[in-house]
Amino acid sequence: MTQTGNRFVAVLRGAAIAATIAVAPLSAQAAELTLLSSFNSTQKPTYAVLKRYLANVAKIGGDVVTFRISGPEAVPIFEQLEPVSSGAFDMLYTHPVFHAGSGGLALTVDAMKVDPVARRESGVWDAVDAFYQKTHNLKMVALMSVSMEGYHLFTKEPLSEAGDLAGRKVRGTPTYFGPIKALGAEPVVLPGSEIYSALQTGIVDGAGWPAAGMVSMKHYEVANWRLRPTFGAATQPVFVNLDAWNGLTAEEQAILLEAGRITELEMPWLGNAIQAEEDAKLAELGVGVQQLSPEMAAKVQTAFIESIWEIGAECCGEAASSLRALAKEAGLTE
Repeated sequence: MTQTGNRFVAVLRGAAIAATIAVAPLSAQAAELTLLSSFNSTQKPTYAVLKRYLANVAKIGGDVVTFRISGPEAVPIFEQLEPVSSGAFDMLYTHPVFHAGSGGLALTVDAMKVDPVARRESGVWDAVDAFYQKTHNLKMVALMSVSMEGYHLFTKEPLSEAGDLAGRKVRGTPTYFGPIKALGAEPVVLPGSEIYSALQTGIVDGAGWPAAGMVSMKHYEVANWRLRPTFGAATQPVFVNLDAWNGLTAEEQAILLEAGRITELEMPWLGNAIQAEEDAKLAELGVGVQQLSPEMAAKVQTAFIESIWEIGAECCGEAASSLRALAKEAGLTE
């Protein structure tokens, strides 16, 4: 086991003990919080992160904190930040690229290694939290990576003889622009819900998506190849409206924070298991794997990291520069 793996195991053991001796429920009435999610249960691997967080809240606090969940059918994903910042909803589970234009500093964590312990010890976690409190009236309670695998591209046709995607159109939010361009393709911005039809009708030749998700979204029906290695770290935060947060008891706040800390530690391993299950299923369904050359793989990874930090600089200026410096010092990013 790697040094990072050993650290995860040690901290997880401590987290398990903490969960069993958590403060006993003292509240006279459960705090019911309205939670807006950018993902629904059809996006199984990503939604599994939220499910795990909510399960940990219940494990630690019983029914002290409960939730009413609404998804993208209630508020479109690119419009969800404002109603939570203003207090129309109490909480938000999202990917920060969806609010990149409004100051999505947390998206830069995608350019960092999946090491939840180092993210906290380095000050990265606290810096992101402080930014959202000041800029968006939001308190961060969790910053969870989906797995160790991050993102990938999948395509209808195999790589060209040159080992790239030159001349093709590939769907992707700004998260994927760096890798798509590094492979010689043209990015096409489409909601995730439109990937299937866009591939089916030939609007795009491929798509960027979290490395696990082709099965639940049935992308395997319209795409034949997965490109490997994967790149980046798909990281999903949970935020609480700051006014709602300040209205919670100390016990309720502690439950939400401890559930976040535990879930951050658990998800890389749980996500890897989901990924392995998905990979086996896709192989069974005949979706092949195309390996990028070592040179192209390095180019894609570097392009991803640089493009993420460029988006961070555009949206958040000095805050992104300071965060990158913290992450570099901790060995979390280039």
